Formats: sequence, C-alpha cells, structure tokens
Amino acid sequence: MSQWCPTDAEMKDLTIAKARDLIINCFFEAQKETLTRAKERLGRIPDDATLHKDVENIVRLTFRELGFSFDNPTQEQLGAVVVQLAQKASAWGTPKDVIEHHRTLIGRIFSSLR
Repeated sequence: MSQWCPTDAEMKDLTIAKARDLIINCFFEAQKETLTRAKERLGRIPDDATLHKDVENIVRLTFRELGFSFDNPTQEQLGAVVVQLAQKASAWGTPKDVIEHHRTLIGRIFSSLR
C-alpha cells in the first residue's frame, strides 16, 4: 500500500474543491493495489488513469450516498465523506495503519483550509 502525502504546491491556496481533489488522490493511492488486484481477478490489467477514474467515481458515489453535492461540498460534508471512505477501505481489507496515515494527512488538509 502506498503512503501518499500532498506536496507543498498542492497545499498552497487550498480551497474546498482542491481539498476534495486531494482526497480523491489520497484514496487513489491508498486503494490502488486493492483495485488493481480486483480488476486483475476479472482478467483486466488496469492503468493508473483508469484506476484514478474508478476512484473518482467511488468518491462521487459516496457523496451521493450521503446526499451531498460533489461539485459544491462543504468542509463538514468532506469530513463525512472521508469517514465513509475510511469505512469502505476497512471493509476492503486496507490495513489500519494505512487508513490512519491517510486520515492524518487529510486532517492536515482540513487544517489548511482558509
């Protein structure tokens, strides 16, 4: 499992939309291996672009499941989505230390907003 960390450039002038996109990147890095294995079991060899789009769709679906707008979220809604994504990751077998690492980084993202 990857240990993702946002760059200083990604953290500069952080908006809610940028934070949402960083959450997508975070979830992509955390779930890349899990999603790759799942697709390989189906006889597919995914590339990073395909996996990233899949992760974006998972995040969009999570927003929808919670009744939130993907295109215009609040910080509180982003927080609820992150909790839901962590629960999904845990259910998929993502190690707790990986989930905690990414949750800590997302905390940094949230503290950098405005």
